[in-house]
Order: sequence, then structure tokens, then C-alpha cells
Amino acid sequence: MPLTATDEAELLRLQGQLRGVEAREGRAVKGRALLVRGQYRFIRKHGAISLTHYAKGIGYEYEAASLIYHVPAQLLLNKNVSAASDSEKEALRNEAAQLARAIAAMEQRHKDHDGLTEDQFVAWYESMGHISGLAQKYLEIRRAAKAPKPGVTKVETPAVKTPEEQVSEMFDNPAAFEIDAVGGIASGREGVLIYRQEGDKMRLIPLTTNKATIIGLAGYAPCPLAAIPADLCFYRETLVAADAFVPDEMSDIPLEDVPEGDVANPSYDMKPANGMYLVERDRFSIAHARRDDGLIVEIIPSIDLGYSMKGECFIDNFTRHRLGDALLGEADAAQFGLNPVDGRAAPVAIAGQTKTVTFTNKAGRSINLIIKPRHIRSIWTYRVSPAFAPVASAIMSPDGVAAFDGTFMKVLLRKQKDRAITITVGRKGIGFANGKAAAAPFEAEVQGTAKVQVMLDDLRRAMVGLLALPMKGDLTWRLDPNGLLLIEAATDVATYRVFVQTLEPNREQPTRSRALRERVESLPKMDAPAETAAAA
Repeated sequence: MPLTATDEAELLRLQGQLRGVEAREGRAVKGRALLVRGQYRFIRKHGAISLTHYAKGIGYEYEAASLIYHVPAQLLLNKNVSAASDSEKEALRNEAAQLARAIAAMEQRHKDHDGLTEDQFVAWYESMGHISGLAQKYLEIRRAAKAPKPGVTKVETPAVKTPEEQVSEMFDNPAAFEIDAVGGIASGREGVLIYRQEGDKMRLIPLTTNKATIIGLAGYAPCPLAAIPADLCFYRETLVAADAFVPDEMSDIPLEDVPEGDVANPSYDMKPANGMYLVERDRFSIAHARRDDGLIVEIIPSIDLGYSMKGECFIDNFTRHRLGDALLGEADAAQFGLNPVDGRAAPVAIAGQTKTVTFTNKAGRSINLIIKPRHIRSIWTYRVSPAFAPVASAIMSPDGVAAFDGTFMKVLLRKQKDRAITITVGRKGIGFANGKAAAAPFEAEVQGTAKVQVMLDDLRRAMVGLLALPMKGDLTWRLDPNGLLLIEAATDVATYRVFVQTLEPNREQPTRSRALRERVESLPKMDAPAETAAAA
């Protein structure tokens, strides 16, 4: 029988509702896939052992003996099994175990998905059966490994490097140095020398040994990064640190127009809020794209990078990501510093305002970092306004920093609701108060007096990034109650200046000030000079 007009209207409504549900489900799957990828990369970047140590330091105690990623999984989920009630423990253990197994499965298949684009990764994630499918694949591999094999079967194991290969790798350590040949030692032979410096002489004693002994001593060798060129050290330190301060995230701006009557919610695809790296005013200035609030970081190199940092340029995001991924591991990063030229690991090619910095590793793989004029289309970001004028400062000595790290830093790391932190600089030093709690005082060399408030999450992100740096010397706090708190530290290759928004006074709800943030948009494209146009 034919449908009535009312039936047809109902059919159209159901068909439209189906498309909407499918679209939301698709966006949810993509969001979950990219979240899992981000969690995996975070664990791979910092290492399961380091994250486990960090988590245990802030109260995560439960550890599954058979899952090395279980504690990092709890940390990423922000769900502490040991702190949960008895009724919740089992569910939290299972949730963390599923993520831990999925991360382990992704590690087993690292080469399958590492180079994929976002869309390709989402398709791969779906083909694996989402997070539950990845976890199941890990269990299947574990069961297959434990199952008895009938007869004699060939088991594929990772190729074991020969002693010659292991010793050869040791001698590739950039921290090695050369001296003139020593008489009595055959060329091409390796061995062990013990030494003692005696004034302007060095007494060396060769020891008879074999390759196994040499390999056993490998753990006493210096860190592979101990002697890398300063420019390579700068770029690695900058990219790793900046990712802690201004990680690539998503904005709250929908990728597509929101239908009339609807509001943007997490089911919508959002535009990226990647870290934007401006290169200007003799510094790198880094803040989120498409976001009005967040940290602003200035990194001022203390070494010669081989090019001028004047003008208005930015670092191409694609090349920044490629280089950052390549430099995460210490041993991998060291391979890009084996053949320096004039003391630099990366030669610079300059064409107009565009600079191309080229890194090449031992295997001949080259990666470019491209710095080019600031034509960034509709993307906008922020830098610090020249109006920033601190009225008070406090300089913490290394002992003061250690005291802060051992006490108030634990307050910042504790799971709690985001709230206002009050920072006071005065005659007695610098003090920090969490919400309405009493201030925790710390010794510091101070100038002026001032009080500001910042959000706990902002201060925590700033301090986690700063305390991870190989700092030398003091930590400086500068307060401008008109809108910004500056926290500054230095390493051997750069000065790091992290700007945190202060809260506007006399507000019922905490409100971050934007008074000292200067919006940065794309530069207009320059027309070709008249003579060039005429020649064309």
C-alpha cells in the first residue's frame, strides 16, 4: 500500500537521523583512534620504564607483572587502581589492561602504522578491530608463543647482532674521541685501556680482553648525546621541550559548519590546534594555533645556528613533525651528529627568507627542517605583547628549585580539580598557595613585590616541561599582574621563557587574562616586483 505524506515525512526523518548517527559514530571512531595513537606515541617517546617510575612517584602502586604498559596505561587514563575503592578496582584493572595490551600490539606492529597519515591510521585501526581488537591480537600472539609446537617448527626471532656488529656500534658513539696511534697496539684491533691523567700526560694500560668483555662494558660508555654538535643538541632539546609545553592538540572550532540549532560537541571533528613555531625577534616563539588561551614559550638560542632569526617566519609543521620523531630516541638522534661540518651537524641552505636545515644520519637518511615566510593561511596564533612589564621577580637557586620540586610540585601533580594558584613575591621570598590552603614559602633573591593568580593546570604544564630540561643555574620568576607570569630557565644551548596567563581580578569565576597576548595572523602574500612581472 502507498505511504501517506505523514509516513513519507517519518521515513525521511529516520533516514536523516541515520546519516547523523553514522556521521557521529564515524567522528567518534576517528577521535578514539587518534587518541590511542597519541597515547602510544607518548609512551614510546618517554619509555614504559620512565613513565612507570614517574607514576609510582605520584602514588600509582598497582602493577600487573605480565603487562609492562599497565602502569603507564593507568597514568594516561588518569585512573589509579591502587587508590580506587574495592568495588571499582576490578573494572579499572581491566580497563588499564585493555589499553596496555593494545599499546603492546601497536608496538609489535610499529612498522605497519608508524608512517601512516591520520586517515590511513584510522582505517588501519578499524581493520585491527579498534582497541579491543588490538588487545585481543596481543593475547593471541602471547598464547601462540606459549602453546606447545608439534614436531620441530621454525620460530621466527629477531636477528641477533654478531659481536663484531655490537662492538662496531659502540665505536660509532659520538662521545668517542681520537688520539694519535699508540705504539705496540696493532691497527684494526679493539681492546680495553685503563687510564690516569697525570698533569699534561696520560698514563694508559692496555688490558688483554675479548669482544664479550668489551660488550659487557658498553653500559659504562657516555650517553650517545654527550658529544653531539651543539646545533643538533639545540634542535632536539627544543622540539622535545616545546612538545611538553605546547603539544599538538585539537581546537574547539568544528571542521565543518554546525547545523542550525545544534552546538559543537566532542562528536564533531575539530580543527587542529598544533603548536605554531614563529621565528622572529632573535627567538623561537611557540603557542597553539586557533586557541585564545594557553602557554606561550620563547626559546632563545645561546649558540650560532648559522642564519639570521630576524624577519617574520615560521617553521613548517610537516618538517617539524618529521624531525621531532627522528630525534626522540637518544641513539637515533646521535646518528645525525656523526659527520659535522665546521662543528655543525646540519648545513643551512638559504633562498630569500626561506632556510632549509638538513640533517643526515649514518644510514644516509636526510630530513629537512624548513623555516619560511609566515604565510599560514587562516591559521592564527599568539606571541607575547611588547607591553609585558614585570614589576617583581624572584630568582630560585638550584637548591630552591630542588626544594620546590620535592614539595609543591607534588601538590601540582596530585589529581585534583583545576583551581587558582596564588603566587606571591615579597620580602621573605616567593610563596605558592593552592586554592585556599596556606602558602608554601621558598627562599629566593627577590626584587619588588607582587601577587598573581594562575590556573593550576597551566602552572603544572609549565613546570613539568621546565624541570625536565637539563637546567644549569637558577630558575627565575617574573610577575606582571596585568596579564602574564614568566618562568625562565637556561640550558647549555638555550634560554627557555615560559609565559603563563594570570587571572583577571574580581571575577566570580577564574578567567584567564588575554591582555598581554598579541594575536599573530598570516602575512599577506607579496606581489612580484614590477620588473620581474614585466620580464614574465
